[in-house]
Amino acid sequence: MNKTEFKRPPLESLACVHPECEMYGVSGQNNLIIRKIYGKNRIRYLRCRTCQSEFSERKGTALWNCKIDEEQAISIAEHLGEGCTFKGTARLVKVDPSTVRRLNRALGEHARAFHDAYAQDLEVDSLQADERYGFVKDKQTPSWEAEIIDPASKFIVSHRQGRRDSTLIRGLLEDGASRLKDRHDVVLFTDGEPSYASLFAEIFGVPYRSYRYSNRGRPPKVHYRIPRTLAHVQISKKRSGYKLKSIKIRYRHGTKRRAQDALYNLRHAEPNTAIIERRNGTARCMNAVQRRKTLAFSRHPISKQALGWWTLTVYNWCRENRMLKEPLEKPTDKKSTFRERLPWQSVFVIEL
Repeated sequence: MNKTEFKRPPLESLACVHPECEMYGVSGQNNLIIRKIYGKNRIRYLRCRTCQSEFSERKGTALWNCKIDEEQAISIAEHLGEGCTFKGTARLVKVDPSTVRRLNRALGEHARAFHDAYAQDLEVDSLQADERYGFVKDKQTPSWEAEIIDPASKFIVSHRQGRRDSTLIRGLLEDGASRLKDRHDVVLFTDGEPSYASLFAEIFGVPYRSYRYSNRGRPPKVHYRIPRTLAHVQISKKRSGYKLKSIKIRYRHGTKRRAQDALYNLRHAEPNTAIIERRNGTARCMNAVQRRKTLAFSRHPISKQALGWWTLTVYNWCRENRMLKEPLEKPTDKKSTFRERLPWQSVFVIEL
């Protein structure tokens, strides 16, 4: 028996991929049987007893219609997640660069769908948002990446790409707010971008209309109320070259007390965006097209977006974050040294 057969997922964990089927997306119903096995990787060709349709077990995955070995495809995904360029990955894995580009787009598409499916109803107390610049096609065409992160668990809530304008910030905030369990109970820390302050109340606030005393004229405009559990803090930094000159903290929305409570839970002394800025440095190491002062940039916007989503998925779900560990507090005797570190108990649990 080929060793690749042991890597196949159990048949009970698979489901029918045809939307018209009654068992579409439902696993563990004993409605799938093995029609045949084909290819050097011993891929199973399945049949659904309910709708009588036949499909490959790779249908609907990033490996669908992949012509290379499964080990090579996994190696390509690992190299891209570690910051290798497309051509460098092609040389290391010994494939054509077009194969790397095609697999990168498939990885990005499925990574975004995975994030949309599992990053929902998040319970967070505070968020940090920031943008990092990048390029596409050439150095004269900027393409920024904007993200929202939970500083307590280091989980990236939202990711958007495009030009740095109000449209990018609106899409980022709306997407991040839609993934929260309660958007009215959170503290947002951002930089000095004016779009954050102008859009925060509209997206996170509670809409209401003023009382109308008569039926004449137009109805009152919609206003937005900021609850006591909601706050927005902006940290504006002024630099002279590479040196930081001053930092100005502005409490744009909400009360200062609510922001201080969030800082106390994070064990921070002052409002800051340190977690998202550290994430920006990590993202530049993981994504080859985001590195500073290099000629590495994406030649196509779709490739850049796909690589951004794939590295985000690797950061969120595949890597262990050393910042989410704290020393084990255990009384020891005089001569013993106990320096073991325990993992942080994260609130994000995936049930596959």
